[in-house]
Amino acid sequence: MTFSLVVLAFILIIGLVIGSFLNVVILRTVSGESIVFPASKCPKCNTPLKWYHNIPVLSYIFLRGKCGFCHEPISIQYPIVELLTGILFVGLFLRFCTPFDPLFGLSVMNPISWMQVIVYVFSLIITCLFIAIAGTDILEKKVADAHTIPVIVLGVLYSIVYSILTFVLYTKANGMPKLDLDFFLTCPILYSLAGGILGFLVMEAVSRLGLVLVGTRAFGEGDSYIAAGIGTVFGAMLGCSAVYTSFLPIFKVIVAILVLSGIIQIIFTLPLFVKKLIKNKNWITLGSLSTFIIYTLSYLFAQQNGWLENRIAYISSLVVLLAIGLFTCRELICGLKNNAEADGMYLPFGPAMIVAAMIAMFTVGF
Repeated sequence: MTFSLVVLAFILIIGLVIGSFLNVVILRTVSGESIVFPASKCPKCNTPLKWYHNIPVLSYIFLRGKCGFCHEPISIQYPIVELLTGILFVGLFLRFCTPFDPLFGLSVMNPISWMQVIVYVFSLIITCLFIAIAGTDILEKKVADAHTIPVIVLGVLYSIVYSILTFVLYTKANGMPKLDLDFFLTCPILYSLAGGILGFLVMEAVSRLGLVLVGTRAFGEGDSYIAAGIGTVFGAMLGCSAVYTSFLPIFKVIVAILVLSGIIQIIFTLPLFVKKLIKNKNWITLGSLSTFIIYTLSYLFAQQNGWLENRIAYISSLVVLLAIGLFTCRELICGLKNNAEADGMYLPFGPAMIVAAMIAMFTVGF
């Protein structure tokens, strides 16, 4: 029991330290500074910080949320990112390494395979990049290529490494496999590339729909690259899983993540947006938006319970979802993109996609 808690505590501390570094990455990506030099400093008075000012979470508490030199308030972002990273590090360890015996809980640790370690380390790196993407998008309302491109590259690289390792191990144990069409069609590398292309195309299609309806993109170009990264990562992870032997389930997962992103975005912007609709007495848009939310939740519930296994039912449900979405799309785009910034209610879509991806990371079977 003690040893197990020590392991989790160690992972938590590592996560907190990495979270502190991610704060530097986020803020210096926004300011355009190097993430290596100079040393950490107060963003208000520019005084270099002492080492004890950089202790994750604890420094914020001991300094009572103020700079130790100029006494200006310190952004709450610092402890939030640090705690979030630490918690996710522990959560992903429990998610992918499953080291604890189910009969004895935290008292007994089972051996961890090298494959579990690879999946865990990969998930940590991707999570760090996701946090950097979300943080930068929230602060600056822009997506940095320095964060999205590595996600795409790492997704493909993970599928390549995993494919090579499993091929070598299978050949060593059972001899050379039959290199036929089925072998290549079930290759994780193909799933990773297909997932990335799918995510990008779906996001671009929705974004360009805004150009047709209101003359402006519904989402920024950076959001398409985030979707491509998510598609590449989940295409790789699902393709490497023995549970998935065709691309259709992977397609459903990626589409579900993007749909969930929309729901999360609506949840965060809904109170302000509904208030504006009521104030303007725009009952048609309010009614169509409510219908869209209810139908989308029903769609996700039906998919979760396996009610859309039939291909015709699945495609039909997507068509209906698209039709309802199109009916309200013009008002939503105009309200959340053109007028929202002036009203202080615009929220970038990237963080919603990141939250949806992390939910999927913990819930989808790999």
